[in-house]
Amino acid sequence: MINNTFFSQFLQLSNYITIIGILLLVVSLFIVKILKDKKTSFSTRMLAALLLGLALGIGIDLVFSNNEIYTANANTEIQVWYNLIGGSFLKLIQLLAVPVVFLSIIKVVIDVKGDTLKKLSGKAFALLLGTTAISALAGILVVKIFNLENSSLAAEVSESRVTSMTNIAAQSFPEFFANLVPNNIGTVFSTNNSIVSVVIIAALFAVAMKFLIKKKPEQVKPFLDFINSLRVVVNSVLTNIVKFMPYAIVALVSRTIINNGISSILSILNFIIAIYVGVIIMLIIYIFILIIAGINPIQFYKKAYSTLLFAFSSRSSVGTLPYTLKTLENMGVSGETGNFVATLGTTIGMNGCAGVFPAMLAVLVGAASGVVEIDFTFYVLTVLVVTVGSIGIAGVPGTATVAATVTLNGLGLGAAIDSIGAVFGIDPIIDMGRTMLNVAGAMLSAVVVDKWQGKLDTDKFKANTVETDIE
Repeated sequence: MINNTFFSQFLQLSNYITIIGILLLVVSLFIVKILKDKKTSFSTRMLAALLLGLALGIGIDLVFSNNEIYTANANTEIQVWYNLIGGSFLKLIQLLAVPVVFLSIIKVVIDVKGDTLKKLSGKAFALLLGTTAISALAGILVVKIFNLENSSLAAEVSESRVTSMTNIAAQSFPEFFANLVPNNIGTVFSTNNSIVSVVIIAALFAVAMKFLIKKKPEQVKPFLDFINSLRVVVNSVLTNIVKFMPYAIVALVSRTIINNGISSILSILNFIIAIYVGVIIMLIIYIFILIIAGINPIQFYKKAYSTLLFAFSSRSSVGTLPYTLKTLENMGVSGETGNFVATLGTTIGMNGCAGVFPAMLAVLVGAASGVVEIDFTFYVLTVLVVTVGSIGIAGVPGTATVAATVTLNGLGLGAAIDSIGAVFGIDPIIDMGRTMLNVAGAMLSAVVVDKWQGKLDTDKFKANTVETDIE
């Protein structure tokens, strides 16, 4: 143990366990590099990175969890170093989220004719909200299957989280949506939490540009050319960043496990298993939806595979959006549908964070509080509140807490949120599955809507090319 301030505070390198943790990360990243040099496919590298991250996080926690040096210093230091890789990459992806959303909405509104946009919007809303309602039912189902209403999930919730929940719960339904309307364009573009506001601003600009293209084409052309050029540049930057994704996944996954510890995961294992069963149920339901729409589900998941892995690791639907759009393009989804539906899917109908999870908590809190009767009427009301409440929930880490609070407040259970505090203690673990389901639902909606529109390039969808410009 080195007590020197330079090592313990500045370098965050005060003990041998931290050094071992860093060396293990370097070795893991080197293995990923070897796979790349051997021309291993991007999807295989993603899976290898996920397995390496799991092994690294579990291994470190198992070996050192009872060591005083680890609990006092090394755990935090290792997380700081791992965050240097994983967190920095995630920030770069999220850096592009706002411009990607802004530019995508503008392109869709300008390129798509009025009637087509109306049809596209109607079908997108119907599918996104429809799958959210189904996911809420799946959440209720797994609670019943695992008999979680009778389990003890009570624990203390952090003061900051309680304050955040209380602030949200204090808002009425109209106030919640009124706060999504932007009043400062600088603030909106400086935070991913305002993604709904970005959509609103982009739509306003796009409508104005579409009008001016007809009325004052020469004056608006320079700005339109700039927007198109900016899209090309942003896509190029994105491509270069995505190449480093497997390295980031190793650090992101291992850090999540190290941060929570295996003991805390085991203490609430039933709930974790239940929510992942809910995720799996929805992924299976997607198969039937795809079959009904005349789309090969095997090919869909094959092409969506690496994107879903990144969503699982990053825990950010908005952060995954740039890569989601590239994957939809590889699936043969038209640009107008992919850009519109996938972008909309980061704020509406997130099946994991705003569907399965809040429905599960609604039943748990309702049972724990004893203030409502858990009957068929309650289940129907829960599905309705979850579905409507999913509109406008931004797809960033922490979204599920907002969605859950909105749902519980809508059911009159906001004051009892602390009765299931243990759930929030392992939020990052369950958030991985929730986010993956969010992205899967958005991609499913984009593909199905494009098929309904008759614009899906079936030859490109059937092609075996899974990666594009990221080798």
